[in-house]
Amino acid sequence: MLVFCKIPMFDSVAKLPKVLGVHIGWIIALALVALVYLYMNHTKHGYEISVVGESPRTAQYAGMHVGRIVIRTMFISGALCGLAGFIQVSGADYTLTETTAGGVGFTAITVAWLSHLNPIIMIFVSLPIAVLKKGANKIQTTFKIPASAADVLTGVIL
Repeated sequence: MLVFCKIPMFDSVAKLPKVLGVHIGWIIALALVALVYLYMNHTKHGYEISVVGESPRTAQYAGMHVGRIVIRTMFISGALCGLAGFIQVSGADYTLTETTAGGVGFTAITVAWLSHLNPIIMIFVSLPIAVLKKGANKIQTTFKIPASAADVLTGVIL
């Protein structure tokens, strides 16, 4: 018998406050988009990340410490993912289960690739993909089409 752990619904003090009818996580996420855009396009560290991403050998030849840049980028990425998870759990789900992430990491890779790693464009690319993901259950029940049809359509877009 499989037992899946679930934390009881969060108390009201652990939930993100609402602003204009939506939880404040949306404002935090949009602010992070602007900060990441500025960081990637207007700082030395952002430039180093893009050089290492294009060619680690070129970055090394230019005198950059590739290992440090990779580690720093991993820490920043992990912190952003942790913050996104916090926003999801405290702003929308109000609980924590083993399915909280729901495979959004793979969807994020798709969004990042389609937007050419531009945080501003990611907002607009993620909207139709989010509609596809959320609408998958609706098409399954209404049209008797498997929910995986959304994944197939996303694959066709790619």
